[in-house]
Amino acid sequence: MIDIHLLNGALIALALIVGTAVALSVAMVAAAGVTRHGPAPRGGTRRDQPQPPAPDADHARELVLH
Repeated sequence: MIDIHLLNGALIALALIVGTAVALSVAMVAAAGVTRHGPAPRGGTRRDQPQPPAPDADHARELVLH
């Protein structure tokens, strides 16, 4: 049979882990509510797309052999 002291120790450890997780979650929610957010950026947050490379002026191509 399971020793009652071992069972009590396991239940206390589980309760401590759950309590710590709940406390951490509450702290994160409270911190998110306290922080001040500035105004949203105008025009969205999408970055400019990279431009395709410009072709050579004389259309010369270089062949590289390895």
